[in-house]
Amino acid sequence: MYDPASAEGPEVAKVPDFWRRLRLSEKRFLALDYDGTLAPFHPDPMQAFPLPDIPELLKKLSERSDTTLAIISGRPIREILELLGDLVVVVVGSHGREMKKSDGSVTAMEPTEKQRAGLEAALHLAIQESFEDHLEKKIGSIALHTRPLSPHRAGEIENIAFAKWSVIAQHYDLECMGFNGGVEIRCTGRNKGDVLAELLDLQPSGTFSVYIGDDLTDEDGFREIKGRGIGIKVGESTTPTAATGFLASCEEVRDFLRAWSLSKPSPVPHPPEG
Repeated sequence: MYDPASAEGPEVAKVPDFWRRLRLSEKRFLALDYDGTLAPFHPDPMQAFPLPDIPELLKKLSERSDTTLAIISGRPIREILELLGDLVVVVVGSHGREMKKSDGSVTAMEPTEKQRAGLEAALHLAIQESFEDHLEKKIGSIALHTRPLSPHRAGEIENIAFAKWSVIAQHYDLECMGFNGGVEIRCTGRNKGDVLAELLDLQPSGTFSVYIGDDLTDEDGFREIKGRGIGIKVGESTTPTAATGFLASCEEVRDFLRAWSLSKPSPVPHPPEG
C-alpha cells in the first residue's frame, strides 16, 4: 500500500530499487502515454479525462529543473491539449507523426502518396462495412473504436476490420494492429519508439530515463528504452511485454507522479580529492 507521507512512491513491480535510483539521479527524463496511463478508458474518447490531480502534478513536474517531461500518445495533439491543458512540455501525437515542442512550435509528418491511397482504401472499405460511426481519421492512420459496443459486437467488427485492413496494409506501406478498444491501420516509418529514441538522444549523459504506457502501441517505446532507461507498463505484470517494470493502474501512476514530484536528488557525494 502506498503511503503519500513516505519518502518513496508506489512499488514499481520487478524494479525494487526504482526510487533509490531516482534519488541518485540529478537529471531525469519522464515520458508518458495518455489513455490507460494518465486517464482511465471511456466509451467516448473525449470523456476520457485524466484522474484528479494529474494535470497539476504534470505541471509541477514540468517546472522542475531536474526533470524533462514528455507526453507521447496515439491521439492527435489537439485532443491531448484539450484534455490535459496546454502544458509547456513536448507533446507527441498520432504515434509520433505530430510533435509540439516546449516552445509551442508544431511539426507533422504527412503520409506518402502511396500511404494516403492505402488509407483512403481502408476508409472506403470500412464505410462499406457500415463502420463509419466508429471511425477516427488521424494524420497517418484510421482507428476503429469499439469500446461503446458489446464485447461480442466489438470482437466481431474488430476481426473483420483487422482481416481486411491487413490485406490493404501489405500493399501500401501501412501496418494494422489492435489496441485496447479497437483496431488501427497506420503508416509505417514512424512510431512511439522512434520519437522516444530522438528524445532520449537529447538528454544529458547519465539522465535517469523512464517511459510509462499501457498498450500494444507502447511496446515500440519499451523496446527502444531498454538498455537506456526503464519501461513501465500499466496493468497486469503477467502480460508479455518489453517493459521492465509495472504499475497496476492509473491510480498508481498518479501516486507515482506525486512521489516523483516530491523526490529530491541526493547523489552519492564524490570522495574528497587528495
